[in-house]
Amino acid sequence: MKNKNFIFKLIFIINFFYFLLFWFSFGFSQEKINLNEATFKELKSLPGIGPKIAQRIIKFREKYGPFNSIEDLLKVKGIGKKKLEILKNYLTVEEIKNRNLLNKNYSSNDLKIYYYVDENGIIHYTHFPETVPKKYKSTLKKIR
Repeated sequence: MKNKNFIFKLIFIINFFYFLLFWFSFGFSQEKINLNEATFKELKSLPGIGPKIAQRIIKFREKYGPFNSIEDLLKVKGIGKKKLEILKNYLTVEEIKNRNLLNKNYSSNDLKIYYYVDENGIIHYTHFPETVPKKYKSTLKKIR
């Protein structure tokens, strides 16, 4: 009887460790999200990021342009050093494809306003259609 209980406990412990190993390997092997193209839904799914902070990140990105580094998130209200350390495991910042967009001096005639609606019904406005995430390019509309 004692051997039966011992074997049962041993099998349970081994299975538990296999489960933990699988769970951790799945969690750490996921592809990182590009901060400059992340959608509201993707941002909201990150640990410590709720709908308010996700919206602040998107508004910051639209107002100031693409993030140059993950550390730029410290400029977003609600993200401190501790949260940033956690987010570094889930985010990446890819190189800006066309740096001329950031350096060019635009006149008021050059600036056209575009908008698109994401899957959560949030309307996003931009002067730079080149910076719109790929999945929303087909829904992009010009206002003026």
